[in-house]
This record gives sequence, structure tokens and C-alpha cells, in this order.
Amino acid sequence: MYRRSGYGKRYCLYSLGWVLILFLVCGGAQSATLYEQSLQKLESRLAGIQKEPYTFVVMGDNRGNDEIFIKCLLAAARDHPLFILHTGDAVSTGSEEQFQHFLAILRQTLPDMPVFVAAGNHELTNRDKSDKGKVLFQELIGPLDYVLDLPGINARFIILDNSGYSLASNQIDYLKTQLRAEKSLKFVLMHIPPQTHKWIDSHTFTNGADAFLQTLSGRNAAGVFYGHYHLYDEDTISGTRHIITGGAGAPLTRLYFGDPSYHFILVKLSGGKATTEKIAVSE
Repeated sequence: MYRRSGYGKRYCLYSLGWVLILFLVCGGAQSATLYEQSLQKLESRLAGIQKEPYTFVVMGDNRGNDEIFIKCLLAAARDHPLFILHTGDAVSTGSEEQFQHFLAILRQTLPDMPVFVAAGNHELTNRDKSDKGKVLFQELIGPLDYVLDLPGINARFIILDNSGYSLASNQIDYLKTQLRAEKSLKFVLMHIPPQTHKWIDSHTFTNGADAFLQTLSGRNAAGVFYGHYHLYDEDTISGTRHIITGGAGAPLTRLYFGDPSYHFILVKLSGGKATTEKIAVSE
């Protein structure tokens, strides 16, 4: 039995074998968020799996290109993943109309697929530059910082909101706490990559980046996933793989690093190890 909470609404998850049961602790009567619906769908998927390898998919930055996004979703489904992690920028602006459009695509294309989303800068930037996008994200999509545990697979996924190009000290503390768990496989997901020796660009984040990378050092994280750049790239920093996967539909970015292609990442878990494969998606 365990309890996890994000920085927004609080949820309790109780684990018994493969079963996950969600209780909404506070927030009142309202439609379930994508996050809440996905937890319920994941319960059914976990109950039905038999043996390794277990798979999940990572993709992001589909904004403005439904055709490629739907291709990514359908291609991903062929590998029967347990769930999809989305690295953010699912919409162009944080309006209710665009959030509902994103949710409609998921319902129409893969109605039974659990999808967990990290907040991107486009989700949280409404046209009037207010906090409305952030509020709508939490009302329709889910919490900003949270943990997803898969007890039977012995894996943990830590999702953080750095959509404002920073990680605050309380988020670093939260990350440290979650990384201490005795899980064989720990993954981190956020939208914007940190500035590193390889990724030197104004679109990386620097506020909190050093503390973030220092926190990961020596913690044996199985992988860190980002979006934001509309391309594929990876780097190994202090023994940890960092992967940018922002190729689910937004206009491709051609820079001095990375592969500007439409794609998603297929991750396979077996024997306490994780392997990744970039799956190309044609235009």
C-alpha cells in the first residue's frame, strides 16, 4: 500500500498485486481528467499482462499536426504498449477548445490507451498570457508534478513541470525523494531539456538545471525523456541516458544536433533493464 501526491489535486493510489484503485480525495464532483481516466485504464492493462518484455511509448510535440499525431498513435498501438508518456506541447495554446480537441483525438484513435502528459510551454501559455492554460491543464489533463508507480514491474515514472523554463527548489527536493525509492527502474519525464555541453541553445532551461543534473548523478535512473525540440537526440550524462523526443507532428527543427524526423520511442523493460528504439513515422 502506498500514497503519492502531486502539487495540485491530491490522489491516493492503493496497490494490491497488479490492481490499482484510484480515489479522488479532494476536488469535488467534476469530469475525470485524462490522468484519472488513464489510471483506470492502466489497471485493466496491468491485470492482463503475462510476462516480459513490458513496453511503453514516449512521444511529444504533436501540436498543429493531427495527421502525423494520429499516425504516431496508430503505429505505437501495434506494439501493444502498456501506456503512452507524452512529453508535452500537445496543443498550440492552452485554450479549452484545443485541450478538448487533443482529448477527442485520443478518444477517437486509441480509446483504451492510458496517456500521461507532462506540461509543455504551449499548454500553459494562453493567448492572453494569463494562468488560464495552467488551470485548464489541471482540470482537463492532470496534475503538473506526479509519480506513476508500477509495483509488479518494479518501475517508477517521475513527471515534472518545467514548462516555465525552470525547476524550483521544491521540485528538486521532490525529485530527490522519489528517486530514493527502491525501484529497479526509475524514469523522469519533463518537457524542456536542460542546458548541457551538447545542448547549448536558448530553448533549454538553465534555472535549476545544474541541481537537476546533480540530483540525477549516481541515482541510477534508467532514462530521462524530454520534448520541446522537434527532433530526436540523445546524450549520456554521468551515466544516465537523456533522450529528446519531440517528433509527433509539430514542425520539425533543424539544428546543429539531433535528427529532425517524425517519430516516437518504444521502450522495452526486461530483466530489470530498459532498451529504447526510435520508430520513424512517414509523412
